[in-house]
Amino acid sequence: VASGLESMVIGEAQILGQIKAALARAHAAGIVEVRLEIIIHGAIRAGRRARNETELGRNPVSAGHAAVATAAQLLGDLAGRGVLLVGAGRMSEVALRLLRNRRIGPVYLTSRTLQRADRVARPLGGQAVEFEAIGDIVDDVDIILSSSDAPHHLFDKHAVEVFQSRRGGRRLLIIDMAVPRDIHPEVSGVSGVNLLNIDDLHMVAEANRVRRTAWVPSAERIIEEELRKTRLALEARDSAPTIRALVDRVEGLAETVLERHLARVPAADLKTRASMRNLADALAANFLHGPIRALRESPDPALEASVMNDAFDLDRELS
Repeated sequence: VASGLESMVIGEAQILGQIKAALARAHAAGIVEVRLEIIIHGAIRAGRRARNETELGRNPVSAGHAAVATAAQLLGDLAGRGVLLVGAGRMSEVALRLLRNRRIGPVYLTSRTLQRADRVARPLGGQAVEFEAIGDIVDDVDIILSSSDAPHHLFDKHAVEVFQSRRGGRRLLIIDMAVPRDIHPEVSGVSGVNLLNIDDLHMVAEANRVRRTAWVPSAERIIEEELRKTRLALEARDSAPTIRALVDRVEGLAETVLERHLARVPAADLKTRASMRNLADALAANFLHGPIRALRESPDPALEASVMNDAFDLDRELS
């Protein structure tokens, strides 16, 4: 899930951010159990690696993302490019957010009413304009992205020719994402104009979806690796009580034997007693090294812990 393999759009990154945010909120509320946190961190690592080590998130598969990616491909760096958005619906809002990430500007938005356009444009740093006033700002525009719900063409060949005359014939990219079309097909014949429509974007998005799908096996291998690491982390945590019990048992036995021998030599001086204690501690530490290492490095810590419990009779310490 965190890697986006279960999303409607394969490789979609939003879910990873949502998981991180949910963990942060749970931490703030003090309700994160340690085992659950280990699992969530494993999921986050898997999601991050899937995005960084594969192409899952690098090819846009939605029309809006494809529009922006295509604009960058055709025009190069979009920073400082002027954009006119036609229509104040969800498509324009998404496109405007994506374009803002590319540091575009200025941004104009027009809709049926100036109030509607302003409601979408203002929070995102855009400027609302009357549809009839487009001619006044078209010289500042390099990209027109149209996604209105008009039942007819909004721009015909003549209108765009007028735009181009005002712009001095500079290259103009027009992306028509509306159904039915906002832009008359004849506009593609205007000098200096590149016209793309929603079908072109869907073709780009589908090709990218196929590319993403090809990376699914690689992402699944990453998930398996992180799943194995997470399982080992959980098992290591589960073996911690056994390690503590083993240490308590061995150190307790060493202390018992030491006290018994010290009782037999009541005349021993402090130096001798200290030497005997150091010897007992060293023997206990050396004895514990092997079993503890086996517990920590075992491919099956749970089984290893069970064997240790039986071999050293640790039930009392664990109870």
